[in-house]
Amino acid sequence: MSIQTTPKPTVLSVARKEVKYLLSLADRLYILDALDRILVPDTYGGYNGYTVRSVYFDSIANDDYIDKSEGAAEKKRIRVRVYHPQDSTAKFELKRKYYGQELKESLVITREDAKKLLKGDYSVLLSYQSQMAKYAYKLMTSRLYRPAAMIEYDRRAYTHPHFNTRVTLDNNLRYCDFNYNLFDRRPNFRAGMAADQTILEIKYDRFLFKQIQQVLAECDLTKKPPSKFGTSRQLLRQYYY
Repeated sequence: MSIQTTPKPTVLSVARKEVKYLLSLADRLYILDALDRILVPDTYGGYNGYTVRSVYFDSIANDDYIDKSEGAAEKKRIRVRVYHPQDSTAKFELKRKYYGQELKESLVITREDAKKLLKGDYSVLLSYQSQMAKYAYKLMTSRLYRPAAMIEYDRRAYTHPHFNTRVTLDNNLRYCDFNYNLFDRRPNFRAGMAADQTILEIKYDRFLFKQIQQVLAECDLTKKPPSKFGTSRQLLRQYYY
């Protein structure tokens, strides 16, 4: 009789620097045209991009939100992400930032386990042979984490085949105040920022190669973008501030 064992899941761990800017419509169009020439569209979404939907978790004391609002040197995010309400799997992600450095760990989980997480059953994380999942389970149970925000936006993403570089342009940011159903086909979203604005995120390893630097030099990068996580928690912002 053969004994079947649960395969060890693949945990994608990415450590990079990250910078963010808020773009006008004119700069968005300029950058998209330039990136089409020097980078490669993300293989998942292709040239036309894709939609991203995430549910963020936070502790009962809103520790992660407070750390973000107060500009703490060390911050973290815990979220479950899909790209379409009918997806059969989801990404469970733990994102940590340390003094400008970012570490993001991603674990593919089943749709059923994602639904259990949204209901507060974090024990499903223990079924995955992942140190990150075990760490997240201990953190979420000891600090009483619960779903706290759901956001969605449209993304165009680019990469470089020979550098650990990723550039994303996110617009049409929207959020829900109380609906945390990641698989809801028609959630009642509210606009999170102006329609003509775009959040530009650039992630890279040791250096940002020259072609991208030249493109950025032609744009107005003086405006700070809104936090997706912070924007989705407007009611909490009113309570604390």
